[in-house]
Amino acid sequence: MGDKIRNSLLKSGLYTSYNKPARMPAPVQILPLSGLPLIKPGDDLPRLIVDSARKVGWGIREKDLLVVGQKAVSKAEGSLVNLGSVHPSKKALVLARKTGRKPEFVQIVLNDSKRVVRADKMALIVTTKHGWTCLNAGVDKSNVKGDQNYALLPTNPDASARRIRSRIRRLTGKEVGVIITDTHSRPFRLGQVEETIGIAGLKPHADYRGQRDLFGYQLKFKNVALADEVAGAAELVMGQGREAIPAAIVRGLKRVRFQDRAKSSDLTGPAGEDLFKGTL
Repeated sequence: MGDKIRNSLLKSGLYTSYNKPARMPAPVQILPLSGLPLIKPGDDLPRLIVDSARKVGWGIREKDLLVVGQKAVSKAEGSLVNLGSVHPSKKALVLARKTGRKPEFVQIVLNDSKRVVRADKMALIVTTKHGWTCLNAGVDKSNVKGDQNYALLPTNPDASARRIRSRIRRLTGKEVGVIITDTHSRPFRLGQVEETIGIAGLKPHADYRGQRDLFGYQLKFKNVALADEVAGAAELVMGQGREAIPAAIVRGLKRVRFQDRAKSSDLTGPAGEDLFKGTL
């Protein structure tokens, strides 16, 4: 573009100095890790993941993002419970009548909760000891063998992610980021999405605040929950039912800021910044 044309467009407001041509971004790959066996308590999950990545041909590369479903982590760590071993409290019995759920199930939920947000025939919503507000404290029956068996959330999902990351580093020599995901419902939206409940090796946000957009306007609120976006992207190949793909690699994403210190609680944020507080 010639200087005269550029100057004319600048004066007209149709072109700004921020409209500089950018390099074409590299493609992002979402690679399913198929062929893993059904995870059992005590399994070396990182070893199984590394072996799967090698067998399907992806391998593990430097700066890969490894996304692992919570159920696989919970099974490997033995975070499972049988309803027959549970003795309901008085509170569980009351909530069971209100919700129509088994008292033993309600007790499992209460064991991992610090606050009951809603309890009726439609939903049992709690804030977990981890700080997540979700259905049933993440207690889940899907893809858990045995009528009476349920999976709990990992005791400390961030610690679980750090252990997986450290083990993969020892096995491969590669530095990766690890995200542990769980399926959550969302206020004012129908359907569920994957969200991050455990993280290691990467900053959970991509913060655009203070930067300029295409037309030079300063961005004031754009603080993208990058880890949750990666979790949702990985679910596209992992699935929720019979796919038997509990992990995936997200490769080539350049917006990631790798760092040793990371915590999933940064994704909940302070209550004072919750735009929907008081509306529910």
